[in-house]
Amino acid sequence: MSAVASSYYDCDEIVEFNQIRHGQLNSRIYVTDSTIKTPNTFHDALVQVALAQGYGKIIAKVKGSQLVSFLKKGYKIEATVPGYFGSEDAVFISYFLDKNREQSEFSQQYDEIVAEALKANPWHPGKFNEPVQFRSCNLTDIRALSKLYGHVYTNYSSPVSNEEFIKTSMNNGVQYYCADYMGVIVGCLRVELDADTSNARIYDLGVMTQFQNQGIASALLNKVKQFLKQQDIKYVYTLCLATSLPVNKIFSQQKYEFGGRLTNNNRIEDEFKSLNLWFKKLAE
Repeated sequence: MSAVASSYYDCDEIVEFNQIRHGQLNSRIYVTDSTIKTPNTFHDALVQVALAQGYGKIIAKVKGSQLVSFLKKGYKIEATVPGYFGSEDAVFISYFLDKNREQSEFSQQYDEIVAEALKANPWHPGKFNEPVQFRSCNLTDIRALSKLYGHVYTNYSSPVSNEEFIKTSMNNGVQYYCADYMGVIVGCLRVELDADTSNARIYDLGVMTQFQNQGIASALLNKVKQFLKQQDIKYVYTLCLATSLPVNKIFSQQKYEFGGRLTNNNRIEDEFKSLNLWFKKLAE
């Protein structure tokens, strides 16, 4: 196993021929490869890295056929996206080195938020009082994206407002989409394509404070669905804060399905936060 460097924010590295993402802030390893050739050897290598770095959690998105090997090692199923790999499910599993992260005292509150979100009426397009356009972003939008993310996301678990971070992620294939009000970006989100499938993850959805509660986030999410269908993306999923009813409602109203919860997964505002997983099949 090659040496793994310490990093504050998440960084990508290769361990036992599989790509992982890890960092001190979240105190966590996230396995970004979905096909793991030698689960037992790989797990042992992950534990070595986690112990060396002092991490409290390992999380992986694996195929259903690989699940048993990891469960025997002590992993716990946290979320599932049925049919994500065609004939196989995508199963999010976690191994807790820090046992305090395995349970959350707010689990009942989180369940109530999901139940309330699922009651929400389906989203229907509306009209905006101001001219808002929805489009994809490019390198010329980096400064504007940086300003918006700096405004919306404070004390966040990755440097989303850093211009160099945005530029690097764009160059690495991350797609940015925005709500544009007369040349000013007032809302945006990011899409990361899954290299192993025709699927994608949506994340970091944010809207400028003075434009919130107008339906812009929902309209942007709906428009991005159209952009992704044009790219033959079949499944999308997202992870959002389990504590936020408004955000969970946005995805429920767009007919996303609830897939489970990643317990104490990200450190935000100096606390570990749980994330709800929502997924949607775009191609029938």
